[in-house]
Amino acid sequence: MQFRPWTQRWLTGSRRPRNAQPLTERAVDVSSGRLRKQAAAASIALTALLGVGLGLAAPAAWAQSTTPYAWKNVQIQGGGLVSGVVFHPARKNLVYARTDVGGVYRWVPATQTWLALNDDLGRDDAQLTGVLSLALDYNNADRIYLAAGQYLQSWGRNAAILRSSNRGASWSRTELPFRLGGNADGRGAGERLVVDPNLGSVLFLGTNENGLWKSADSGVTWSQVNAFAPSSVTFVLFHRTSGSVGSATPTLYAGVNAASGPTLYRSTNGGTTWAAVPGAPTGLIPNHADFDKAGTLYLSYANALGPNGMTSGQLWKLVPSSSTWTAISPRQPSSADTFGYGAVAVIPSLAGTLYAATNNRWAMGDELWRSTNGGSSWTLVNAIDSYSAPSAPWSLQPGGSANFRPHWIVDVDIDPFNRNNVTFVTGAGLWMSADAFGTSVNWNFSNAGLEETVPLELASPPSGAPLLTALGDIGGFRHDDLDSSPPISSYFNPTGSTNTSIAFAEWWPPTVVRANWSDNRGAYSSDGGSSWVPFPSHPATAASNGPGAITVTADGQKLVWIPDNSAAYYSTDMGASWRPSSGSPTGWFRPVADRGSASKVYIYDSNAGRIYRSLDGGANFTAAASVPGGGGRLHAVPGYEGHLWLPAGTSGLRRSTDSGTSFSGLQGVEAAWAIGFGKAAAAAPYPALYLWGKVGGVEGIYRSSDTGTSWTRINTDTQRWGWINDISGDPRTYGRVYIATGGRGVLYGTPKP
Repeated sequence: MQFRPWTQRWLTGSRRPRNAQPLTERAVDVSSGRLRKQAAAASIALTALLGVGLGLAAPAAWAQSTTPYAWKNVQIQGGGLVSGVVFHPARKNLVYARTDVGGVYRWVPATQTWLALNDDLGRDDAQLTGVLSLALDYNNADRIYLAAGQYLQSWGRNAAILRSSNRGASWSRTELPFRLGGNADGRGAGERLVVDPNLGSVLFLGTNENGLWKSADSGVTWSQVNAFAPSSVTFVLFHRTSGSVGSATPTLYAGVNAASGPTLYRSTNGGTTWAAVPGAPTGLIPNHADFDKAGTLYLSYANALGPNGMTSGQLWKLVPSSSTWTAISPRQPSSADTFGYGAVAVIPSLAGTLYAATNNRWAMGDELWRSTNGGSSWTLVNAIDSYSAPSAPWSLQPGGSANFRPHWIVDVDIDPFNRNNVTFVTGAGLWMSADAFGTSVNWNFSNAGLEETVPLELASPPSGAPLLTALGDIGGFRHDDLDSSPPISSYFNPTGSTNTSIAFAEWWPPTVVRANWSDNRGAYSSDGGSSWVPFPSHPATAASNGPGAITVTADGQKLVWIPDNSAAYYSTDMGASWRPSSGSPTGWFRPVADRGSASKVYIYDSNAGRIYRSLDGGANFTAAASVPGGGGRLHAVPGYEGHLWLPAGTSGLRRSTDSGTSFSGLQGVEAAWAIGFGKAAAAAPYPALYLWGKVGGVEGIYRSSDTGTSWTRINTDTQRWGWINDISGDPRTYGRVYIATGGRGVLYGTPKP
């Protein structure tokens, strides 16, 4: 399932319990409300002292500057589908990983970490972070090419070829006249973009829907290969030893996604003409292929593109010189045990040495197999392997290391310089072994630096952990330490798979609520996210439509929930019962609790361009101000009753100081897509503002310490991270800001000294 066009597919998550909370969040008798009232009184007094309108007069002028910031990932590691890994065939230790929503990474052997290479992509190019394929030049280790494009739907951005001559340090680009599906079905298939290993100026690109394309000038220009009739290609593979260096390689193969007829094609004249390979399996789609030293071609097949949907599959090998096909599957799918073969990998320096993997074998767990005699016999690696993830313990859930089984194995790769170094990918990250052909096999979750979660909402409360995250696919975390992947005790339990929303009570931060895809569709915490209680009930539309978004009033007493494509519901008994809110609009909207009042809740109807307001904790809504439609998330200002800020897209940044009765625009902000608030600067009465938008014609992340009178850019052109889902300042540390990206995890920035 895809939650939004800019996010990735969602997987089933896992659940684990929380340990006791820190003493600073000790359990209290919340039923008395005594501490809530004290916090509320303090907040009201602060607001009165500062003055509701202080610093909010429309600025007469604006200014823009830059401030150096240090940016790091909030450590989670992994969390998304690594759709492919490519070892350079002629340069030791040069390895790249591509992802479906987070761009491409290069392995750094000295630190055993991954380096992100596409952080320079901005908002308009965010869909280029979905990389369908990557290609390396056999004879020039510095060259790398990406076929980038995330979605095939009509709203998708056209694809592009990204070219680098310095291993991804910088990129040139060729726009393509069609879309690619870097986050579509089939994204885990073998490489569709390939460089001729004997003539590096020649490249071929197999597309999802637009046939086969060729470049003769190192990827700068492209033309369609009209002699190739199929429209949907799953891989392209050169047979390097069929040619010689300096001339075009004559023999290459292409796998095809076709409902019937041939699915494997071959050219023997450098791609000028093509013919179906005789004797190939029928009724199945080839997804990976590889040659060994003897020139035998090994292929994995399934009855669907995957990762989902595979229920049958086979492994085959072909001896091209004799056109001999041999079935070599180590296990056959059945009605009681459905799966496809999602990957096969061969070490090119040896004959008959290979790894293979099942895919989508949910009932009994995916399997890894290895053979050293061309598939005549197999070793089930699962029977002799173990899994270790000390730097990211959440990745072994459910069941822990003893019972862990990977899922969505869509690619397996063998180091061409050392057969014992094998890598396989999953829907949550990447695993490596240094003893893959030993008597026992040890797999390590090797994702340091590879942050590919899709955070959908952030919460930075004034006490407790500095950050709580709601994540696609894997659930969410309480982050007590931003620089270490959270322990199991900080992994939300129940996880709830994709968590779509999270919010805390402004005057009582230990009260936290979240919406997710669990059976209960949500949960609440009374200890700052340390432990969770599933909601006893939920609105019917949350079950039928999806979880949507939820909030809690400042005093923690009332919940307001808008399930997907629904009107609002409210609860006064922590989810034991829900009642429909009167006057609420219906749509994909988010309720927003006032952060200076216990009774006010707002809804931004982005379709109609209207603010709706409740003065009784969500029971009744009435229409308030008209505002631009199509904007981002409405936010309320901590400690200021009735203060709202709306990032209104190309209509700029709007704000209200009268509980949504009216809004005014801020001069100088040309576009605004996300807004958040953090601790005020020294002597400043109003929280610091953090903006994803455009100021002075420049897209960027901006900070304002003077209520939007002036803006300081705090990122650079190489730190843009594609799409941004949410932004939040830290209420306890001035200058610290958190960014929820569309596929590069959560980043946090702090001013450089």
